[in-house]
Amino acid sequence: MAKAQNYEVREGRTELIIPKTKFIHPFEGPNTYRAVGEGVLGRKLSLPTAEQTANLLHASYCGPESFRENPRVEEVRNIMGNRYFWVFNRNLWTSEGVYVVSDPSATGLSESLSQDELQRRLGEGNDVRFAPKDSYQLGEHTPKSWAKDGFVIATFGEEGAEKTAEIASKFRNYPRTWGLTISKGDKPIQKVSAVNDCGGRLDLDGIYGDYDGYGCASGVSA
Repeated sequence: MAKAQNYEVREGRTELIIPKTKFIHPFEGPNTYRAVGEGVLGRKLSLPTAEQTANLLHASYCGPESFRENPRVEEVRNIMGNRYFWVFNRNLWTSEGVYVVSDPSATGLSESLSQDELQRRLGEGNDVRFAPKDSYQLGEHTPKSWAKDGFVIATFGEEGAEKTAEIASKFRNYPRTWGLTISKGDKPIQKVSAVNDCGGRLDLDGIYGDYDGYGCASGVSA
């Protein structure tokens, strides 16, 4: 467990500080993917990356007890149980697998992704990841299989996958992923992601529309 001094909640402009990241309260939402994103950006904050969202959730469930018991941190878990947190990624589900594209501007579904363009961009940076179909399993997981799942890793990164697996172990039911199976010859389908506590299990849902209106997010400050 991380040392308590690495975690802090500051009042005034309330800041939830965890190693490497400062999250700003109040949280944005609940609202649609694009409205929440625009609300965060309109406050001159950055949207959290998927990895940063994983870190916030890990701190809220697995961090020091003194941090977890703060009402602002309890609010994170309440949102997880009653709403969900947007994960600012765009997903392109194809017959070969899923492309996961970081979305720092909350573009969502307003612009179409090109499979050929994404394939070209692979390896040029960390903003596009690809999970081949045989690297992931949609549906129920154990925490161990979750940490090794291709879609989970493409979403949160390897470290984030490990951290969300630790979160999943805190729930009474096994975690679950949601995605699309695209047949060969069918067109790719574009979606966005969210994460929540669904019936006592950690859910990563990669098939949300950006028009669903119950998601939240925390802005990030430098």
